[in-house]
Amino acid sequence: MSDKPLDHEYRGPSRRRFLQMAAASALIPLLNLTGRQAQAEDLPPLEESNPTAMGLSYKTSQEAAKSVDGYEEGRKCENCALYTPENNGCRLFPANSVAPDGWCKAWVPKPS
Repeated sequence: MSDKPLDHEYRGPSRRRFLQMAAASALIPLLNLTGRQAQAEDLPPLEESNPTAMGLSYKTSQEAAKSVDGYEEGRKCENCALYTPENNGCRLFPANSVAPDGWCKAWVPKPS
């Protein structure tokens, strides 16, 4: 027989182990299991009539954006930190592609 006291014998899964497994399982959907990024042709273009786009005054061109209060020339999607050139995507609109020449009020400068 074992010299260990009964308190140290295996009693089954502990609460700590359960919580560790629950936390790890919650992260699984965040993994990109396919290893494939959405391509520009996979994402439908963002419409200016989209409610979120309207809230951010998104315009598909610099010409259209000139009439928006707060517009600053040179600020466009393709030089914004939120823009992903691989798929013409934007982190604010993950289900859509944006026009590289587009503009919105959420423009963020790329880090130097």
